[in-house]
Amino acid sequence: MTNRKLRIAQIAPLWIPVPPKTYGGIELMLSVLVEELCDRGWSISLFASEDSLTKANLIPATPRALWLRKDLRSPHAVIVRLIKMVCDRRHNFDVIHNHFDFFMFPLLMNHECPPVLTTLHRPIDEESARVARSFPKMNFCAISQDQRQSAEEKKLKVVDVIYNGIDPKIYPFNKNPEDYFIYLGRLNQEKGIIQAIQVAMAAGVRLIVAGNVAGPVEWNYFLHEVQPFLNEEGIQFVGEVSFAEKIQFLKKAKGLLFPIDRREPFGLVMIEAMACGTPVIAFNQGSVPEVVVDGKTGFIVKDKDEMVGAIKKIDSIKRLDCRRHVEQNFTLKQMVDKYEKLYQRLTN
Repeated sequence: MTNRKLRIAQIAPLWIPVPPKTYGGIELMLSVLVEELCDRGWSISLFASEDSLTKANLIPATPRALWLRKDLRSPHAVIVRLIKMVCDRRHNFDVIHNHFDFFMFPLLMNHECPPVLTTLHRPIDEESARVARSFPKMNFCAISQDQRQSAEEKKLKVVDVIYNGIDPKIYPFNKNPEDYFIYLGRLNQEKGIIQAIQVAMAAGVRLIVAGNVAGPVEWNYFLHEVQPFLNEEGIQFVGEVSFAEKIQFLKKAKGLLFPIDRREPFGLVMIEAMACGTPVIAFNQGSVPEVVVDGKTGFIVKDKDEMVGAIKKIDSIKRLDCRRHVEQNFTLKQMVDKYEKLYQRLTN
């Protein structure tokens, strides 16, 4: 196996900038991956919105991220242009790393395209799996063993499993939390925002709710289903938060509530919380048992009643164990080391 530094195209979703200013787990992971690869001497080109910030060679496909272009009537026209931009430059790259889901699959319709790796950042539904099976040359990377199982059940070719990783140095450890719990994520049904509020109310604890809403369906759900709960006693709604604000809320919390209602591919916020020393109480869905050590870095529960019970036991968790778990299993170095090996493998 050669150890030469490869020329790698990284393709970002165009919805928000890289790194994200508030919400954006995919964009955050892509940003830290790209910056670390640049620091290691790789030749990286990042296809993203022009309002992104990176050490890589930024190739902008849109002046601003699509969600910020309020007057844009045809976002998919921009995506088609992105496909053309990458295809025109395909000979400049040894590997194309796609983080933009099925939108980039048409690249493989060109027989001169270099190997394309798609990291599966989202749950895999049957329609997206049907599309994926139409491109047998695509290489898929899962972000948890459960997601690999989900993909293989749908007959997708998974070449590796690489957990998301963070730099623990930018997540300060806090051994003395304040008297509140936190929900941090999209304010939609599958993320379990209403369940989190109901659990906090039943347990009689204060809950800070931080997150965002995207698209008309989510806004309808938020306005009609979620917003009435935000006036309840003990519930503090802070909305979208910056990265610095997120860290402050996470590190001071007694625990993170993660009542996920989907087959979770990874759950970045769980390792962000644990890096700060904050234990996680999560429903047993998807990757959760791979990320949280039940009884040591938090509690894995089956329903709201068990989550209420876990809240009452939160002081039994040693916050230093949460931090060490992340340092041993979910670091940026571990993630990038594995991607480096995978890039080399795809080109040999």
